Amino acid sequence: MALVLAADDGLEASSGSKRARSLVEVDETAFDLYRMLQSSRGTQLPCFDQHLPVNALSSSQTVVLHGEPGVGKTVLLRNILCTYVLPSDAGGHCLPAVFIDADHSFDVSSLARLLKVKAERTGAAEGVVAEIVGESLSRVLIFRPREPLELLSQLRELRGIFAENPTAGLLVIDSMSAWQSLAAAFPRSAGTVLKECWHAVARLQRESSVAAIMAYREAAVDASGSFLHLGVGRCPKVLQTEADPPQAETTTRERFVVFPWGQAPGPTSATDPSIFVLSAAGEVGTIASTG
Repeated sequence: MALVLAADDGLEASSGSKRARSLVEVDETAFDLYRMLQSSRGTQLPCFDQHLPVNALSSSQTVVLHGEPGVGKTVLLRNILCTYVLPSDAGGHCLPAVFIDADHSFDVSSLARLLKVKAERTGAAEGVVAEIVGESLSRVLIFRPREPLELLSQLRELRGIFAENPTAGLLVIDSMSAWQSLAAAFPRSAGTVLKECWHAVARLQRESSVAAIMAYREAAVDASGSFLHLGVGRCPKVLQTEADPPQAETTTRERFVVFPWGQAPGPTSATDPSIFVLSAAGEVGTIASTG
């Protein structure tokens, strides 16, 4: 049935116009859905991917990793970053990425060491491995904001950078907790700016169709937007099963777990895909893959 509006219908025309708008207003277009699917990519970390829609990072949600210091949030971010910037023949997506080092703790040597481990797995010669590492590092753009206002300014600057580089696939922030004590002490100034930073990330992700993931120690996010909250913590207890590898190393190595935030991680089997362990180079792996 066609909806016909007459210009001289007065109030009825106004009411009809509102109805017409309600009929055509949608949450997303087919192109939006296509672009979101095109930007959805797995991280190759089963402990992380299994908690994501369609087992992949996408531009539809900002993933927030919660957890205490030392539970593996930064290590997870570093491994995800590697997957995005490594070339496809080394198991990566060969895409540019942006890393915002709000904590000023980013260690490029750790990233290079991890990239080298993954590149060596291709069986390439030493010189080729070095080239892979160098090319992968060149795909990472690093920002180090010194205060909340600078972070907000950099997020706004990224709109232009992503527009000029539409292949950019990932935005990482470590961490959004950097100035939380400052925000608590000055809620009207620093707190307001940090809240706007959350909004800026959501806008940037939506407009540029990039995946976004960040670390955040605190329990609650004071901002609107589409956020997927995941917790990272140490395994409280691991139940041995017959399927567990018998090696002593795997039974004594410290284990970590990724879980839906708000649900306390309970006793888990060592074969649970949510559990991960770390190699000496900082590579995330499952018990089966590292045992």
